[in-house]
Amino acid sequence: MSSREKHRAFESQAGMYDLEFLYGLKKDVIEWCMGMDMIAKEYGCPTCGEKMVLTERNCSDGYIWVCRKFGVNEHHIKRTVRKCSWFDESKLIIPQALVLTYL
Repeated sequence: MSSREKHRAFESQAGMYDLEFLYGLKKDVIEWCMGMDMIAKEYGCPTCGEKMVLTERNCSDGYIWVCRKFGVNEHHIKRTVRKCSWFDESKLIIPQALVLTYL
């Protein structure tokens, strides 16, 4: 184990995290927040009750929950990944909010 790996392991045990990933892909930030239970890992459609799909979109967070059905019960429901989370009312993008919180 390299000294860098040991350092990260000690930081993780102390509750400290390497925030380098915040400057990378939006998907990495979303997955990290899901892993830390800061945002929902899945979301049920309020119309049909089925699991919504996490879909890449051109929005501040880069992803939204989507349920799109055709036919008799046709609907197209979209929800932000922030729904019912600590980030819900924030105007900052999620990486900015995390950096400010961590400082």
